[in-house]
Amino acid sequence: MYLTLALPRCIAPAIGCALGCSTLALIPTPVSASENDADRGLYLRLGAGVQWPQTERLRDQDCASTTPPALFGCGSGEDGQPLGALGSFRQSPTLDAALGYRWTSWLRTEALVNWSPQLDWQGQANFLGAGSNQPVTASGRSLAGFGVVLVDAPEVIGVRPYLGAGVGAASITIADITFGFPAKGPSAETVVKGGTSQSLATLLTAGVAIPLSDRIALDLSYRWMDLGQLRTPKATATITRSQRRARLGIGGTQVDLKTQAVIGILRFRF
Repeated sequence: MYLTLALPRCIAPAIGCALGCSTLALIPTPVSASENDADRGLYLRLGAGVQWPQTERLRDQDCASTTPPALFGCGSGEDGQPLGALGSFRQSPTLDAALGYRWTSWLRTEALVNWSPQLDWQGQANFLGAGSNQPVTASGRSLAGFGVVLVDAPEVIGVRPYLGAGVGAASITIADITFGFPAKGPSAETVVKGGTSQSLATLLTAGVAIPLSDRIALDLSYRWMDLGQLRTPKATATITRSQRRARLGIGGTQVDLKTQAVIGILRFRF
């Protein structure tokens, strides 16, 4: 003997719907890969700006060197400061190119190349007994490469602020360095051979990105860079005084190169 329980047709669909709907409600709606990855991918950026190198002191690599003798030597100069030449590279253009990859909506990395084609150094030396006016001039250039990590903040009033830091290497070249001594005569000068050196380099940056289209953005950026030390080799200095000229082997010199820059950048997303 069997007992059969029959449900009205109007009730059965309602129970099925309730069970089905509650089950579906527990399953999260999948997000498409295109939505998750919309911002990911390669981009190229090109930039140009103006930089202001910081004031630094050109000094001996070893002020106590005697073989060959140091250019400046140890002790204080005419102005009471350590012997050397205080000055800086002048305001100059700087150019950028970078290939980057956006990993998430807030994280990017870049391989950056920076070129400073026109670095003109001007300063004042303080040799003893050479008068108060001792102008120093030289010209140079630098090429640096960095690996950079950038973090983008949420958009604010139509722009996205960002911060970044990088580390890499720099190659700095300087031409012959000319020391003038007007107090000793109009043609009195000492010319020291320049050189090229490589150093560890670092950078810090902050800026805002302004979207121009779905794939193009304009970045306005502030950047601080430490390009390390420019070091000249042991070489021969040419000393000119009145009607005579002499050559003297001297030790190497060095000067730090740190810059601040404002750069405009166009960023193209592939």
